[in-house]
Amino acid sequence: MKLKPWSMAAVTITVVDIYLLRYLLILWFAIRYRAVVKSSYMLEHPKQHKYLNSNNLMSLDNQQERLVTSSSAFTNELKWFLSGFIDGEGSFCLNVKNRQDVKYGLRIEPAFYVYQHEKGIEILEMIRQMFGCGSIHRKTSPYNVFTYQIFGIKPCYTKVIPFFKKYPLIVKSKAFNIFEEGVSFMNSKQHLTRNGMIHLVDLAYEINQQGKGKKWSKENIVTRILRG
Repeated sequence: MKLKPWSMAAVTITVVDIYLLRYLLILWFAIRYRAVVKSSYMLEHPKQHKYLNSNNLMSLDNQQERLVTSSSAFTNELKWFLSGFIDGEGSFCLNVKNRQDVKYGLRIEPAFYVYQHEKGIEILEMIRQMFGCGSIHRKTSPYNVFTYQIFGIKPCYTKVIPFFKKYPLIVKSKAFNIFEEGVSFMNSKQHLTRNGMIHLVDLAYEINQQGKGKKWSKENIVTRILRG
């Protein structure tokens, strides 16, 4: 059945309304939780907060560190808010790295990132606490931006993927699905064969089809693998 012009317009307006409603919900949760988390972070980490404004790197890898926010504070509503926030500020990658000490001379490492201006550093700390792993670092450029990051198969498979399967993304759903496939593929050791590694390279370049951030072309990587 062919839709009338006014029907198509109504569908478009409905989609816009959904995104607007989602944005307003995210904004509401941000206002609600921002002050609480920021004050808690300042009280429990006064030295670290001062360090954040210095010219050095901040790393928060100590998993035994006492949480700023108790686990009970991470309600479903807050987790949905964080999922929506990450949908706008996060990214999923399968990084291709040159490593002469491994098979085929390269290594593919899953990575999850969330970016935020230094004024919003507390929300990165809240995300780090929620996942229970990862670290926060100041970017070299632009210098006023911080990155929360998780590297490696195990934390991505056991922490990142289960969270977004329960609290799914919208904007970055395709990237996450590719990321999930790649991490699951590596977790089951299927990437250790030649064909498996080539498939993993396909996934790594599919996440970012323009190859942004990749030092080598996909064809160059596949050629290296085939040569063994």
